[in-house]
Amino acid sequence: MKTLSDRIAFLLTQRPTLERWVGCYDETTLKKWLDLELGDHRRLEQWIDGSRVAPRGPVLHVVSGNTEHAAFQSVFRAILLGCESWVKVPSAGLLEFERWAAEVNLFEVKRELPEAWRRPEVAVIYGGHETLAFFRAWLSPQTRIIEHGPKLSAAFVFETRAGLEKQLAEDVMRFAQRGCLSVQAIYVQGDTEKFCEELAVALEEWRPKIVTSLSEAGGIRNAREVARFQIANGANMKLWESADSVDWTLLLDNDSTLLRTGPSGGFVQVIPMPDTLAAETLGAEIAFLSTAVVEPLAFADRLEAIAPPRICAAGKAQEPGIFWHPDGEMPLAGLVRWRDLG
Repeated sequence: MKTLSDRIAFLLTQRPTLERWVGCYDETTLKKWLDLELGDHRRLEQWIDGSRVAPRGPVLHVVSGNTEHAAFQSVFRAILLGCESWVKVPSAGLLEFERWAAEVNLFEVKRELPEAWRRPEVAVIYGGHETLAFFRAWLSPQTRIIEHGPKLSAAFVFETRAGLEKQLAEDVMRFAQRGCLSVQAIYVQGDTEKFCEELAVALEEWRPKIVTSLSEAGGIRNAREVARFQIANGANMKLWESADSVDWTLLLDNDSTLLRTGPSGGFVQVIPMPDTLAAETLGAEIAFLSTAVVEPLAFADRLEAIAPPRICAAGKAQEPGIFWHPDGEMPLAGLVRWRDLG
C-alpha cells in the first residue's frame, strides 16, 4: 500500500476489529490526526511549505501481554504512516492480535526475538523496567527507542453524584485492571466510608469478570491478608471484598495519602483527598501517573501541580480516543523523518 489513500482505505475495512482497541475513526478522523501531528497529511507524499516527511522503518514493536491494546495501537499507527513493522509479542502470545496479523499479512510477528531484528530504525517498546533495560542494551546504538514503561491511573473525586460509582467501577474493572489506564486508586473528598459502601455494590455488579491468572490471584490474596494484619494491629483501614473469590477488593486507607500500585485484578484503594495535590502528598509514584479521572471534570485545574498526561471524566479512563498522546508523546510524529526544501 504505497499511497496514503490506499492505507486509509485498508484501515477503514478493518474497523470491526480495530475500533475496540484504537477508538472510533473514519477517513476524516485519520487525516485530521495526521494534520495535527505532521502539520498537513499531504506531507507524506509531497512538499508542503518546504517540508515533507518519510516513514521511518523498519519499526520494531515490542508489546506487553497485559492487554492487546499496545499491539493494535502501535501497529495501527505504523500502517497509517506506511512504516515497515516487526512485532515481538510475549512468549505466551496475544491471540486476537496474532489472528488478525495472520489475516492481513502486512508485517512479521514473532514470539521469540530474532537476531536479525537488532537494527530497526525505531523501536517502540512497551514493558516493565527489566524489559526496557534489556532492549536498551540489545538494540543497535543507532536505533531510536520510544519507551512506554510501567504506568498506573487514579481517580480524584471532589464531589459525588448519582451513578458515579458505577462509572468508576468501569474504570477499575474493565480489562481486569491490567492496563496502564486502569484505575488503581481513588482519592475522595468527603465521606470516604459511605463512598466505599456504594462503590463496593458497583464492583459486585461487575461479576463475573475476566478470569484472573494464578499469579494475580495470589497477589490479591496476599494483599488482603496484609491489610487484615494491619487492621488487626490498629491501622485505620477498612476492607471490602468479593465473597469466595478474588473478583474485586476495596481497601480504604485513612493512614496514608501516598499513591501506590496494587496487585491488579480488581484491587482498588480509596484514599482521603489531601488538602494539596502534589508530589509531596502523593509520593514518588505520582511520576508514573498515566490517566487522572476527575469528578467533576471542572475541577481538573486542581491537578496542575502534578500535571498528569491525560485527564478524563469518570467512565472514560479506558477510552482515550485516537488523538491520545500516550505518556505525553505524539505517537505519529516519532515514526517519521522530516525533510526540508530550501
